[in-house]
Amino acid sequence: MSVVTSDRSGDGAAGDGRARPRTPLAPAAMAAHLRERLGDRVLDTTVAHDQLTVTVRPQALPVAAGLCKRDPRLALDFFDFLAGVDAAEGGFAVVVHLYSTVHRHHVTLRALADGGRERPTLPSLTGVYRGANWHEREAYDMFGIEFTGHPGLLPRLLTVEQFEGWPLRKEFLLTSREVKAWPGAKEPEEQRAEGDAPEPAADRETAAKAKAERAKRKAAEMRARKRAAAADREARASASSTVPAEDGASPLPDTDAPDSPMTAAEAAGTDVAKDAAAGAPGGDVLAGAPGDMPDVDEPVDVPGAEADVGKGAPPTPSGAPGEEQEGLREGRPSPPTPAGEPDVEARGDDEREEDEGG
Repeated sequence: MSVVTSDRSGDGAAGDGRARPRTPLAPAAMAAHLRERLGDRVLDTTVAHDQLTVTVRPQALPVAAGLCKRDPRLALDFFDFLAGVDAAEGGFAVVVHLYSTVHRHHVTLRALADGGRERPTLPSLTGVYRGANWHEREAYDMFGIEFTGHPGLLPRLLTVEQFEGWPLRKEFLLTSREVKAWPGAKEPEEQRAEGDAPEPAADRETAAKAKAERAKRKAAEMRARKRAAAADREARASASSTVPAEDGASPLPDTDAPDSPMTAAEAAGTDVAKDAAAGAPGGDVLAGAPGDMPDVDEPVDVPGAEADVGKGAPPTPSGAPGEEQEGLREGRPSPPTPAGEPDVEARGDDEREEDEGG
């Protein structure tokens, strides 16, 4: 992109500080001005949707672009884009859109490349607008249009190196269509290549109606299958909700789920739950609970039972060398006392009391 700034210091201001009046040209006035300045280099001018398109001779494209940029009445200093066009039998063309940041008007230049479809060639616009460099490389990469005077069209931008063909040409067929037939409508070029005549409008309407009828029947079948599946689920649910009676017995009554909030609260208020919370292993009201007394809500201490439990089980070999046997300690010799340390177990109760008191 190149922007002319030498003759203005700001938006709408001239270089000497005076404001430059914005005088956008109407499309018809711009077309007349370009015809007057370019003469027979202009082949055609058209206006559509308030947009002027000027078709020039191929070799006159840089001249027309230079005039659009440097003419004060045009001042088309902003290069917007350059794009290639496949003109079928006519070959290839390029369109260039230019805009004026001073007058706020724009124009489209169009030129048909020399060389037909075999080797389309146009002069480069990089000497007028430096921003045309990238756009011309894209047009070469996609359409194969060569731009004489371009600094370098290679390497290709949008395809891999050594790529064969020009992807945006109408005769370029997609590889996927070569491998597998395209399920949709064929392109006009493909129809002509295969000798297929375009399908008449009446046949297309008939095919569309048949397709719609098939879709309706398929939808009706799907709805019927869904209704049948729902009815089957309801029948199974009603059959499983009633438990059959065995040997003339009445069906089991419905009970609340054990994990419901009310049932859990009721269970927490039972005697067993209270005794378990207080520390009784089996509940005071249960028969055979060691250390408990019937009809007592708190655990009862029985010193004899606790002493029996404290003795442990009969001694059994541990199986590990050097480890003492597990179980009763009574009647077992004490381990040897290291030299220099008194044997606490062999000392009397008086000596231990003296040590504690001292």
